[in-house]
Order: sequence, then structure tokens, then C-alpha cells
Amino acid sequence: MPIASTPTTPISINTLCLLAYKRAGVLPVEATIAGANMTAKLAHGRQLLDLVIDNLAVEGFIARTTSFHELAIVADDGDYLLPDTLLDVFEDAMFIPTDSPDSELVCKQMDLSTWQLLTTKTSTSSRPQMYVAIRSGATVQVKLWPIPSEAGTLRLKVVRLLGNNATGTDSPDLQRYWLDALVWMLAYYVAVDSSMPAERISFLGLQAAAKKKECIRYSFEHTGTQATVGYTTQWTW
Repeated sequence: MPIASTPTTPISINTLCLLAYKRAGVLPVEATIAGANMTAKLAHGRQLLDLVIDNLAVEGFIARTTSFHELAIVADDGDYLLPDTLLDVFEDAMFIPTDSPDSELVCKQMDLSTWQLLTTKTSTSSRPQMYVAIRSGATVQVKLWPIPSEAGTLRLKVVRLLGNNATGTDSPDLQRYWLDALVWMLAYYVAVDSSMPAERISFLGLQAAAKKKECIRYSFEHTGTQATVGYTTQWTW
């Protein structure tokens, strides 16, 4: 018997919602997207799916959404707002001067306390040496120090927001191995909203938690790690 070599096709958001309703026991297995009274059910499912996916941010799930953002730096301007689609900024950045694009320079991220204690925040230099990310509002603000007197590009390591689920014919903005976990998690929400028996809700919740844990564990960057150990010897000063 030949082995299928063609990968599976990602399912649509509407199909995922339909599977969740079936897994929750709210709909029979023969139900279809085009069935009666499905418009409201699918709309409710898409809204719940937005909640499920947005909540992944509190689980430390960032590998899927981590990327780089190139921020255009204007001479003599040290304040910038990042796009609304970016959730946060991590680690140090790299400044790329316009007149020397092959010479990237490290721009260290500082915390708010360090920024607060800068005695001359309006200092200028040819390039910024540090930056602070202010997260007090819905949009992340970046302040550079010293204020660069030359134009360039600041490449930031950022985390973007996952795509919404408003269009039911689209696929969720996650890798395929997340689909089954999303069905379980969404089925749990659907069961709660549908006042299903407590035993059913508990079962769905446990399965959803286990599936989510597996996916989060696999979702991080697959890079090598190196452990270091520090200990005192007779030669330690």
C-alpha cells in the first residue's frame, strides 16, 4: 500500500469552530457549516477563538510571533511609536547608519529606572547607544539615547499580535500542530457557554490544558542551549 506524501491541507476557521461544537457535544457529527442556525454559532465560535488565541500571550508563547522590525530613524528625533500590530520589544537592537549600512552597531535596551536616572535626556550623538521601550499604552513607545544626529535604521526584536479570526474561510494564524489543541480549547469554551454537564466541561478542560502544554513546549526556538556552572575554588579571589 503506498504511503501518502502530500501534507494535509490546513482547515478553515469555520471548520475548526464546527469541530469544536461537535467535540463539545453541542452538535451531532453529521452537522455541516451550511446547516440551519449555523451562522450565529460560527460567529460565536470565531469570537471565542480570538479569546483563546490572544490568551496564549500569557503562556509565554512567543516563538511563532517573534520577528524583526526595522524602524526608520530620522536625524534629531529620539521618540517613536511602533505599529499597533506589535505587542512588545525584546532584548538589544541593532542600529544601521544610512551612510554605512554594512556597519551595524549595538543599541542596548535599558529599563525604565535607568531611563529615569539619565540626567541629560536630550544628549545627542551620531548614533543611539541605548533605548527604552515604554509599554504604558496600547502602542509601544521607543525612546533613544543619545538622540541620533544621523539617520538610519533600528532593527528591533519584536513580538507581533496573532491574526484575528473574523474571516471564517481563512486558516488560523498558527502552525498546523496547533489545530487539534485549538479545537479542544474552543470546545471547552463552547461547553461552558452551552451549560453542558460539569463532567463534560471538566473533561474538555483537562484535555485542552494538556494539548496546549504540548504545543507550547514545541513552539519555542529550536536552538542549542549551553549550561554553565560557577563554583568557588581555592584560587578564587
